[in-house]
Amino acid sequence: MSTPILDLDNLPWPQDRPEHFVFDVDGTLTDHESVTHPPTLEALRAAHDAGYPITVATGRILSAGVRLLERAGVDGWVIANCGGVVWDGNDVVDEHPLPRETVENFISLGRSLGMTPAVYFVDDIYMDTVEDLVIPEVSLNANEGRPIHMANLEDLDLTHVTKVQFAADIPIIDRFHARVAEEFPGVLRGHPYILELPPDGITKWEGIETALDRRGLAAESGLGVGDSGNDTPWLPKMGISLAAPDSPQDLIDVVDAVLPSVDHPVATLITTILRRTR
Repeated sequence: MSTPILDLDNLPWPQDRPEHFVFDVDGTLTDHESVTHPPTLEALRAAHDAGYPITVATGRILSAGVRLLERAGVDGWVIANCGGVVWDGNDVVDEHPLPRETVENFISLGRSLGMTPAVYFVDDIYMDTVEDLVIPEVSLNANEGRPIHMANLEDLDLTHVTKVQFAADIPIIDRFHARVAEEFPGVLRGHPYILELPPDGITKWEGIETALDRRGLAAESGLGVGDSGNDTPWLPKMGISLAAPDSPQDLIDVVDAVLPSVDHPVATLITTILRRTR
């Protein structure tokens, strides 16, 4: 049975649900260029003002997730670096670094396959120095104005890396995804042109679980929306699980419904929920 498109005129869950929201960011709260538009920011603020706790779970560095909530005027928790960092609105309460050897081996494999490696710390990204490399606008947008540093990665202290990734043209990622997954089974495709590796046993779910438990919230009473492979571990655990339009089939297969292809789909969803529950 195929996953249905959500009927916004007839939401298929009780009127007292959801009690809280969990959102992926890029591709969910943003457009395909990783820009979050005013209607979505306004909808997040309206949900916050209506008393809904909000959690964002992203592959972005921490400051980029925090900046999004600040622009929306929302107090919330941020799960950053695909679960490697958990922030409670004031402080980092959880951080999971990768073993240095794993980081070094992943970097070496990426270079051998013609991909550009990058390492994520809590609040900074360092990308391998490549001549004439043009960083895509989508990556700059996702960093919310914070620069991406260029460096020889061997010159860095790699003992506090919370995520490591490759970036390449989509055909290259398509070609080598399976090969990389053989050597690093935890690798995720967080974006069409990115393969990313969080710490072993750490996904967005571990961060979300921490954020919810510490606020006395249950995943079963919440609504989650995501759009990529790094959202498959956590979305099925939510009481209401939704995929953003244009999500890959492996994600669509594990959620309750897919958001319709409308302008600002998450904003439309939030507005519909608030209209029904007010």
